[in-house]
Amino acid sequence: MNALVVLVILAVLLVLAFATWAHYAFWSRRYFAPTGEDELLFAETADGWRLALARRRPRGAPRGPPVLLVHGIAANRGALDFPLEHWSLSAHLAAAGFDCFALDLRGHGASQRARPDAPRGWSFDDYVRLDAPAALDAVRAATGALRVLWVGHSQGALLGMAACAAYPERVAGLVALAAPAFFGVQDPLRLAARFGLLLSGRLNRFLARSLAPFSGYWHPPVSEVAINGRNVTRHVYRRVLVNVVENISVGVLRQFARWITTDTFASLDGAADYRAELGTCRQPALFVAAEADRIAPPEVVEQEARAWGGEKAVLRVGLAGGACCDYGHSDLLFGRLAPQEVFPRVRDWLVVHTDSPEGSDLRSPHAAQRENAP
Repeated sequence: MNALVVLVILAVLLVLAFATWAHYAFWSRRYFAPTGEDELLFAETADGWRLALARRRPRGAPRGPPVLLVHGIAANRGALDFPLEHWSLSAHLAAAGFDCFALDLRGHGASQRARPDAPRGWSFDDYVRLDAPAALDAVRAATGALRVLWVGHSQGALLGMAACAAYPERVAGLVALAAPAFFGVQDPLRLAARFGLLLSGRLNRFLARSLAPFSGYWHPPVSEVAINGRNVTRHVYRRVLVNVVENISVGVLRQFARWITTDTFASLDGAADYRAELGTCRQPALFVAAEADRIAPPEVVEQEARAWGGEKAVLRVGLAGGACCDYGHSDLLFGRLAPQEVFPRVRDWLVVHTDSPEGSDLRSPHAAQRENAP
């Protein structure tokens, strides 16, 4: 191969690289949407991560306890506090009087390493042992509340289940949206785990933003596992891809791959069997299933509810229940009519399961003393 051919190949590669970068940068900016929280707080974990918490203060008469909203595996807090406020579950709950905190777990969204020695890799167990208590402490410091209502989607719901068992005095109730705590029937997940396809999660953000301008025109089967694209407007779908989708830690992916291939839900060191602990939980819980969900199918969600030790209810969102269509995994949050068909059901359940409106049993004595001081 002569020098001229080499130069031509290099020139073509440089042009392609520049075109790819320009495409990525343009569409990332084109579909960027600013966040709408009232306040952005940070909680520092014991190992040196600063976790972001986007607070939406209650509108109208407040009711307690506060709500902690936690995103799924390939997302950030925007999944539950979407920049387009109509699709923000956090905004809807704040309008009902709840003090809402949408969390960015480590490595996601606005969270960042606070110390040079903060780990660059982590697993789901780190979310349970480090991120969850740090977030709970931050909400308590901000509100004086002794407990929270936990609302989680997918992995965020799994984390909520683990938190209910690990910190029972800190969590008053759980809403688990599309949580996959059993893995016996999800063929697409088992296939992905078997061939190592889950490890592509390190490219999630780049791929999502690069494909954003084309989304909504066709619905590739791989994307249908995570979302029913026909139930999401192009306007919303593109902004989800740019503003919500995140990369995934290899440690988290490997732990999920282990769960999927062995049909287990436990810590890597074997110290905690998260699935067995479901039966020890006494908090009330609402389990929400999407009829067309291929990650957390309704039969899986109902299996979780049967295993739960406290009061529980199951909500299935689909045509049979009067919804506009059979919802998928992520369109429980982003579906065309999710703000009318899903959010009110979550809100109503939380309203019923709040403690006293006065919050007398929800705040620390120190918080009450501060409010009553002359």
